[in-house]
Amino acid sequence: MIPVHFETAVVFYLLSVLAVIAVAAGCNAFRRRAMRTEPTPTRIFSCSKCAHPYLDDHELEQSNCPRCGTANEPQRI
Repeated sequence: MIPVHFETAVVFYLLSVLAVIAVAAGCNAFRRRAMRTEPTPTRIFSCSKCAHPYLDDHELEQSNCPRCGTANEPQRI
């Protein structure tokens, strides 16, 4: 058996726990950064037939309602 002092064992244990926590925090930060996406600009549309409000691309002048398929113009706010 290898002789190890108590203080050395405690220091080694604490350093290994801190290393595991640092690696887990680094992986979490990397995963969050990879999942971040830029929001796309949208417009609010409201269906003239079924009154369903929904969001669609800001470049569209008319959009089809996802419920009933009616073509609608964007709302003016």
